[in-house]
Amino acid sequence: MHNSQPGFLTVGLSPAIQKTVVFDTLYEGEVNRSEQYYLDAAGKAVNVCRVLTQAGEEASCLTIAGKENRVLFEDLCSRDFLHLSTVETAGRVRTCTTLLNMENNSCTELVVNEPEEVSPEEEEVLKKSFLRRMKEDFRCLIISGSRARGFSGEIIPFLVRTAKEKGLTVIADYRGTDLLGSFISRKIRPDYIKINEQEFFQTFPEYSDISRGIKEVSEKYDCSFIISRGALSTLIAERGALSEVDSKLIDAVNPIGCGDSMTAGMAQGILEGLSLREAVERGRDYATRNALSIHPGWILED
Repeated sequence: MHNSQPGFLTVGLSPAIQKTVVFDTLYEGEVNRSEQYYLDAAGKAVNVCRVLTQAGEEASCLTIAGKENRVLFEDLCSRDFLHLSTVETAGRVRTCTTLLNMENNSCTELVVNEPEEVSPEEEEVLKKSFLRRMKEDFRCLIISGSRARGFSGEIIPFLVRTAKEKGLTVIADYRGTDLLGSFISRKIRPDYIKINEQEFFQTFPEYSDISRGIKEVSEKYDCSFIISRGALSTLIAERGALSEVDSKLIDAVNPIGCGDSMTAGMAQGILEGLSLREAVERGRDYATRNALSIHPGWILED
């Protein structure tokens, strides 16, 4: 049953059109032919929104879309019943291509970023659109992914501050200076930071031990860290309290979007009032379902 309560707003500053191409075999340096491919709207925030929608939640996505292929991008979102708000920018939505080699069950991802930069005027339009969306009764903001070129370093802290001042739960899935700039105070900061181990060390290079790092930073900012580690267990630091959730080992069909599916399941569990550990377990289960699908950010049976 679809949840009619206002729920989730996902925001992404670097969407994509994802082309997944399936090969029986794939040889580097050779001509490889395939007659099987799939086209999906993607980017981390779009993936999170799609999984939440498939899980029966009321979710909406705010993102940018290059004018040259905006219609295709929006049509792909509409096909998947996504509630979408876009801000038009110059150029094109970037293209990501996934190459699946069925012979050895491998996945190769090609990311082609577009040369056009987001202008200051386009950034201001996105801010205004976000402020309008904040007048709706969302309970949770999920910010996922990196900034497209041209966005200022102020945009993500602006999103976090605005949402926290409105009383929303904020979930962050991004790293580096954007994440550091989001720790405005012990009250104005993301409530939950879901990144992988490499991203944590890139953001906090002063640490060499992951458990110590997430314990101390989560205590300092009164927040929670969820650290995914591939086939290893997921680490949790909840305001300094450490725990972990075991992973599930499977033969993945397509791993693209697994992290976004985990974010979606975790967010759903948090708003339902589950413990963080239980919410992460749901996220893990959604990630497992995603890995068994040919599509990115997808938990339904193909």
